[in-house]
Amino acid sequence: MDIALIANPVASQFTGGAHRSVMSVLASVGDTEAMWPASATEATGAARAAVELGARVVVAMGGDGMVHHVSQALIGADTALGIIPTGTTNVVARLLGIPMRPARAARLIVGPSEVSDWGATRMTLTRGSTTTTHHSMFACGLGLDALVVAKADKDPYRKYRFGSLHYATTAFGVAFGSFPSTGPHLRVSSGDRTAVAAGVLLQFREVYTYFGRLGLQLAGSSPDPITALVIHRLRRSRIPQIAFDVFMRRDLSAVKGIDVWEGVSTLRIEADLPVAAQADGEGLGMADAVSVEWREKAIRVVRAVGPKGP
Repeated sequence: MDIALIANPVASQFTGGAHRSVMSVLASVGDTEAMWPASATEATGAARAAVELGARVVVAMGGDGMVHHVSQALIGADTALGIIPTGTTNVVARLLGIPMRPARAARLIVGPSEVSDWGATRMTLTRGSTTTTHHSMFACGLGLDALVVAKADKDPYRKYRFGSLHYATTAFGVAFGSFPSTGPHLRVSSGDRTAVAAGVLLQFREVYTYFGRLGLQLAGSSPDPITALVIHRLRRSRIPQIAFDVFMRRDLSAVKGIDVWEGVSTLRIEADLPVAAQADGEGLGMADAVSVEWREKAIRVVRAVGPKGP
């Protein structure tokens, strides 16, 4: 097997015709196998099996969720990650300069592209006696954003039908709802910096958020390697100003009740009460403690030739 194509047929922009076109393009340069996992766990397992069979490229056809689950099996491997974006926002595809049309994205994989190393964060979650490890490709967090992800996932129809609008309305619902009453219960540390917080958002590249193409900028400079937004407490009266600052791409470090830590490479969070966690918009469940570590060359990716992205 040269190429494995792992597809999510329920992705918002997926069509059978697009899949056939992509298969035709990929098969023109080598042995290509189509895989149809029925769950996130099966997607990671299919990618791992393709790596073991010696696949040169494993292609995720779907949204950022499919990219996240496939990438878990490719961390540290020689096999490269290719992407055919058929989701709503397609954050990773945009970062890599991948065309939004499936056939064009497939031609990029077999044609004028380059394979390069990409960084990712490794999250180690502990809940009771259980420890799990996850890698994130563009963002991760604990508390507020993880609660938004969990609530958005409860209504999959609206998620696939309305995409960014669904996430935006969900975010405001959580922010104005129960989260402001959440007291600081997370002990956060990175080097000599410590804080007690209600939530933490980690950004490690210029991202397209789930609010369409609106990029979230936590500080005045790009993450190097990670910028952490430490939310001590979120007051409802400040939410409109914060939303405006995000829209205007302003530095959030001046917002009262929020700290912005730049230059973070490792982070440790211990929770007095279990906290929700997310990576790449995928809910990871609840955790008692979380360690985050930046890995400079974690995964090989197929990207567009030209100016380098973040």
